[in-house]
Amino acid sequence: MTATLRRPPEPVAPRHTEFDLATPRAHWLVDDAQATHTFNVGNLLFPTGERFFNDSLRNALPYVTDERIRTEIRGFLGQEVTHGNEHERCVARMEEHGIDFRRELELFEAFRRRLNNRVRSLPEPLRKQAVLLMVATTAAAEHFTASLAGYVLSDNSWAETDVDPEMAHLFLWHASEEIEHRHVAYDVYHHIGGGYLRRAAAMVPLAGLVLLGWPLLTSEVMRRDPSARGRWSWRAHLRSARRGEVFSLARAFWDIRLYFDPRHHPGDLPGSLEAALEYLATAPSVLGHRGRRRA
Repeated sequence: MTATLRRPPEPVAPRHTEFDLATPRAHWLVDDAQATHTFNVGNLLFPTGERFFNDSLRNALPYVTDERIRTEIRGFLGQEVTHGNEHERCVARMEEHGIDFRRELELFEAFRRRLNNRVRSLPEPLRKQAVLLMVATTAAAEHFTASLAGYVLSDNSWAETDVDPEMAHLFLWHASEEIEHRHVAYDVYHHIGGGYLRRAAAMVPLAGLVLLGWPLLTSEVMRRDPSARGRWSWRAHLRSARRGEVFSLARAFWDIRLYFDPRHHPGDLPGSLEAALEYLATAPSVLGHRGRRRA
């Protein structure tokens, strides 16, 4: 399904959440290690990854002159902070089940901080060029996460599947907000003077990570899971995706081609913005802006 609404009618803003993550079992999705850990990879990557996204847009603020875009950046930052906090709670739950990535996550976070400090210390015009590259990387990554989000929101069979309800609510909320704010980094990049070649070049390494990195990291999570059996396989992944249990990495990789169209806009990705906003208006465990559910 292709969205007909490219941007939300109101500027992006964060929401308050109340997910109960005390109960999810180790394999919370159809009692299957591979299906569960396909999503748990997101729990590992999102906190530091989204702090990087926030670093890039926060660093871009001095170059932004449009007040609506500045407002959207602030809303984007708030949403990503909430995403990172909730997924860090999921990581803690994974650790309770014996899946420990603390050392790797600490190194990942330390690298992000060093990179951001280095960019902030650069003199102009080098600083702006580095910020443009950070925002281009963020826009490319947001294309991928928004593509995954569209499939999670529209193609899941979780209502008829054995899935922990709180984990389902968490990922559906995150998917919906990814669709809601998928335009922000792209708009910021072009507003501050970013061009096509840098935008396209930033996607190339990310495309490889989609096809190779996600399966490899899922395999490593399965290896460290004391209760998991077997290995990750593309056959099992595609079968699970056809049943609507997980998103399809193959389809998300195919959607990357859209990014190389010079006329591309994130609003043209699969995934309905109208459906995302409708879900967020009544989502379980999700309150409206400023803590109140919207009427």
